[in-house]
Amino acid sequence: MSPYRRMLLCAGAVALAATGSSSGTVRDIPAPSAPAATPIRDQPLSVLTYNIAALPWPLATGRGAATGRIAARLAAMRHANRQPRIVLLQEAFTPEAARIARHAGYRHVATGADTALRNAVPPTAADIRFLADARPDRGEGWGKPLGSGLIILSDYPIVAVHRMAFPDFACAGFDCLANKGVLIAHLRVPGFATPVAVANAHLNARRASGVPVARAHAAYQRQVTLMAEFIGHHVAADAPLFLGGDMNIGKDPDRARTFFEQFARMGFSFVAPGHGGLRRALAIRSWTDPDARDALVYADRHGKDWLFARAAGGAPMAIAGAHAPFRPERDGKPLSDHVGYVIDYRPAPATIRLTAGRPTPRQRIPT
Repeated sequence: MSPYRRMLLCAGAVALAATGSSSGTVRDIPAPSAPAATPIRDQPLSVLTYNIAALPWPLATGRGAATGRIAARLAAMRHANRQPRIVLLQEAFTPEAARIARHAGYRHVATGADTALRNAVPPTAADIRFLADARPDRGEGWGKPLGSGLIILSDYPIVAVHRMAFPDFACAGFDCLANKGVLIAHLRVPGFATPVAVANAHLNARRASGVPVARAHAAYQRQVTLMAEFIGHHVAADAPLFLGGDMNIGKDPDRARTFFEQFARMGFSFVAPGHGGLRRALAIRSWTDPDARDALVYADRHGKDWLFARAAGGAPMAIAGAHAPFRPERDGKPLSDHVGYVIDYRPAPATIRLTAGRPTPRQRIPT
């Protein structure tokens, strides 16, 4: 049986298996019994992005053990006071993934769209034509057995959350079985006059979606447009902003052009290939060890996992370095098919002057 057909036949089972995946909530977790290390102010503001591939059975096996090892490694980093202050997870679909925050000592958690959230943005004529050519044999029109799989973990309090799910006319193939979208958390970070925005996203796959590349790209174009508009609506133009996740650009020049040109049109000049945290770290030769350098180079060439940061006022935020705590294991069994890497940033909070209040909406976009 082909993996595509197996995925469709298992969709009902997935709906049951994923009940603990993405509830669309904000949680403050009680402190663990053993006191966690406290971040110190002269350390860089560090952000991890990681697609943990926590797919539920029967779509994958052995992911519970891998997810447990991810949590244990984050906990060990905290014990050494080296934990990333902010963590962006994608494909966190399972109950084990939802428990990473508690095991790793993160007090503040926001989750993305659950299976029920829908997007009320009205379709265009082109969107209606796209829906008319739906591929139910590739998972389109089956509903959403899985949530978004997006989670943000934070050492800093979360003061507001916005979440969006991509509509049916902005997904293609098997990706439509998950309620992919965008999650924004606003954090109260010491030294910053107003909250720092953090956006986590997971965009449509290309060939892995199971549909022709042209159809996958049409959905991708709509997703990027909706994503840029959503972030522009909910984040002030002069606010500090981290944007990361599995953007699924890969080595496709059409996807790269779509992604970066759309964000440029929306005024996000810091979202550019040369401003990606990986490329900037590699350009200044800032990594912790040769193995980390190899992992960072691999992730950069893979072209899917990106992290951008904007200082107050719009310029790219200064970086201090990068490391890869989640890279291919020495036993040859990686914890995920993605590299999980951390970018250390060095903002200048003493010089931050932010305008209070929310930006003027470009258009009304449902949360």
